[in-house]
Amino acid sequence: MRSGGVRETVEQGGGSWFVSGVGIVLAGLSLWYVIVFRALSPATNSAGPAGLVLTILELVLLGGFSAVLVYAGYWLATSQFDSHQLWWAGLWTVLGLAGIVAIVALLQSSQLSQGRAIAEVTVVEELLLAAGGGGIAGLLIGISTVRSMRSQERVERQRDTLEFVNELLRHNVLNGMQVVLASARLVEEEFDTDDPDPAAVTDALDHIDDRGEEIVDLVENVRVLAKSVSGEVACGPVDLSSMLRTKVRTTDGAHPEATVEVDAESGVMVSADDLLPAVFENLLANAIEHSDRATPHVEVSLRSEPAVGVAVVTVADDGPGIPDEYKQAYFGPGEQDESSVGQGLGLYLVETLVDRYGGDVTVTDNEPRGARFRVELPIADS
Repeated sequence: MRSGGVRETVEQGGGSWFVSGVGIVLAGLSLWYVIVFRALSPATNSAGPAGLVLTILELVLLGGFSAVLVYAGYWLATSQFDSHQLWWAGLWTVLGLAGIVAIVALLQSSQLSQGRAIAEVTVVEELLLAAGGGGIAGLLIGISTVRSMRSQERVERQRDTLEFVNELLRHNVLNGMQVVLASARLVEEEFDTDDPDPAAVTDALDHIDDRGEEIVDLVENVRVLAKSVSGEVACGPVDLSSMLRTKVRTTDGAHPEATVEVDAESGVMVSADDLLPAVFENLLANAIEHSDRATPHVEVSLRSEPAVGVAVVTVADDGPGIPDEYKQAYFGPGEQDESSVGQGLGLYLVETLVDRYGGDVTVTDNEPRGARFRVELPIADS
């Protein structure tokens, strides 16, 4: 899984709040400068209109620098950068601030060493302006850096996904078609005999049917995965409540041996695309097909959390559950239980799509047994 999600960005984005903190500290120092050095300075009071204009310009610049940094921290906190990338942005902000301040301080020291007098108010003024300008310059470099990092990660993920899909298609489709052809030849041979064995024919036809369904499911999942990594579908508002109820009805009808219950809040809109149904198709199928119960029971719930800007869907089953050491590994490409008959693509597809939407997916133990998948998706802007 990716290292963050909507909730992590909001609650654990320390780097973004650090940037806002720099802006708040700068605002406090600017206020102190205005009160101590400007408002109470006789030189300022006697400078006339020119001094007043200069003071207003300084206030606008210092206030603007502070406001930009505070807002930038908020913007970063609501962005799709993960915690590691947010701290990089914060680090670059401090480096830019410290670098420019150091340069200005060196220039001032050089002037003082040459015997030039510099007013105390000028020293503080130049250092504060250097801090604000340097902080914003560093922030812009940091944002550019983390965007490059994110772009590189996306390229690497696309390459890994395509390599995995290529190997998957070559291996599974080839093996599946070999089974289909072998079973078809067996049926043909049985009907060429004078006394065909109905059990052998039925068994061969079952093999053909099973393998055919597996290949169709594989190709459909690969199609969705390819569209996701290519980014050819734009995200927009999607009615998660309606879509989720539809998927539960479809799953319930396709698996009469299972009981699927849904408790969904109405009118929940999330930012996604038309590939979103594949997330819950795979989670519901996973819950039923991997169950060790004669009558699997699955509970689906949907709740919105406007305070953190997410909608939360949980899919809980009463099956054997997932061991702790595999809870994250199973989201990787090709990772699956030894008893699984799939291709290890379902949960990987789920994680890939949820990540594309800027959300997060995790799995924990259900009580008293089973697995509970939690999917967080960003609420669509109203």
